[in-house]
Parts: sequence; C-alpha cells; structure tokens
Amino acid sequence: MFLHVYELRHALRGFQGSVREAVPLAPMTHLRIGGPAAFFLEPKTEADVGMLVRAAREFDQPIHMLGGGSNIVVADDGVPGLTVSLVHLNRVMRDELRITAGAGVTLPSLIRGTKDLGLAGFELLIGIPAVVGGAVAMNAGTRDTEMFERLVSVTVVDEDGEIRVLARDQTQPKYRNGGFGKMIVVQATFELEKDDPPAIFARMEVSLKRRNATQPVTQKSVGCVFQNPEGHAAGRLIEEAGCKPLRRGKVVVSDRHANYFVNEGGGTSQDFLDLVQDVRDRVAAKFDVDLCPEVKIWGG
Repeated sequence: MFLHVYELRHALRGFQGSVREAVPLAPMTHLRIGGPAAFFLEPKTEADVGMLVRAAREFDQPIHMLGGGSNIVVADDGVPGLTVSLVHLNRVMRDELRITAGAGVTLPSLIRGTKDLGLAGFELLIGIPAVVGGAVAMNAGTRDTEMFERLVSVTVVDEDGEIRVLARDQTQPKYRNGGFGKMIVVQATFELEKDDPPAIFARMEVSLKRRNATQPVTQKSVGCVFQNPEGHAAGRLIEEAGCKPLRRGKVVVSDRHANYFVNEGGGTSQDFLDLVQDVRDRVAAKFDVDLCPEVKIWGG
C-alpha cells in the first residue's frame, strides 16, 4: 500500500531516531549503484526498532536492513518500504572474556579493539567490511572462521516488535545465513580468549595479506556473488565456464577472483543482474550446477 510520510511519523510517535524520504542508497553500498530508499530510518534505541517493526506491519511495508552495504545490490529505481540503518546502536561492553557489541558497531573496529585488549578470536575475520548486526544475521565469515564460532547470545527484535535474547543453542545458523528469518539483530555477545596483542596482530596480517592477494578488495564490488555449491568453489566453476572476461555494461567479472563482479564506474543494477544471469546460465550449461546468489537483491 502507498504510505505517506505523515502517516509513518504518526505511527512512530515516541520514535527517537530519524525518518527521511527518498534517500540515495548508492553512496551507502560498496557497489555504488542503485536508486533511493522510499523511507530511510535510523533508530537510536532497541525500543525504536520494535516500534518501526510494528509500524511496518501496520502499513504492510517491507523492511530492508542496511548494514555495511557490502553484500547488497539496490535496484535502479530504488527500494520500497522502510530501509533501516542501526548505526546508532554502537555500544561495546566488556565482561572479562565476553564482548557485547551493538548491531551498528563496525566489524573492523571491533576486531582492532579486541586485539588491543589482548582478546583473540576475531582476527581471522579481518577484511570483512560489515557491521556486527549484518555480520551475525548472515553468519559472515572467511575460509577460516565465521561469526557464530564465538557467539554466546544474540538480542533480536522479533516480527511482533518484541525484544528477545536468544542463546547460541537457540539459533540455527547455516553457511552465510544466521537463520533469523525476519527477526532483526540488535546486539550480540561473544566469548573470546586471552592472547598477546602482537600475536593476534600477526595472525591478522597473514589473513589480510592472503585476502588482498586473491580478491579485488580495492574495487567496487559486493564480495562473493554466489555461494559455494557443495563440493565446489563457485569462483573456479565460473572461471572454467569461460566467464572471466564477461561484462554487461560497466559491470565485469573480476580478473582477480571470478566470483567477484566489479563496477568499473557508471554501472547499473540491471548491468549487474544481467551478468549474474549470464554467468549462472554458462555454469549450468557446462557443469549442470545451479549457482545460488549470496548477494542480496533489493527492489526491482
């Protein structure tokens, strides 16, 4: 249904955050393409998140959670409903070996901060450009580890707008999927272990150098476009299917890592989606494997 900003603001009486219309999303994503958010909300409290969830249900509006913007493709004509950033939920608390971080805390800052405290366990996640909420929601990780490996509990806002705390054994994470459905992660607690900061930093350096050597980290991309099929590496399948030089408009398969698509400047969401379909078709024709996108497509 069509929603007027006055109706939304009325439903959000007591909301402490900001509500804006027609906010460009391309600058907030790593791919730097796509149109505006119909409504862009930045709640300041967990109660605010519950409030906007109830408002979205009242007006039958979809919710899109914007984390670090590193794994989404925004449609050229924009995104309907409510786009939500939890950037203000950025507190970090420590209790001995346990670290509790708000959803808006950036993963790189959390990794650096825990290293300085002599707490190990996050260093192999270095280089992932995410925020804690998004990283937990999608169970972000590398070949060496993933977010749930250190997770103790997670605070979520459920579909009714209620705040709930889930223990690790109450969750069902999968590969690149925290399994939360429509629940919104607002905070997470992790248990780390003591180690010397120089030793932690050394492991960070090794992991980051390997990542930089094999992935186009300085270019505009969304990270891995496809999930790895069981028993296969998506990048290898794409390369062996002859897709490495493929392009659609200004979006091209990376010559460094075939599972990365790069916006060379001026690319569109449609360019990206056309390239996704072309690569899927070629891999399916050569290997009879259907690649499943890991990237999230918003709008369109």
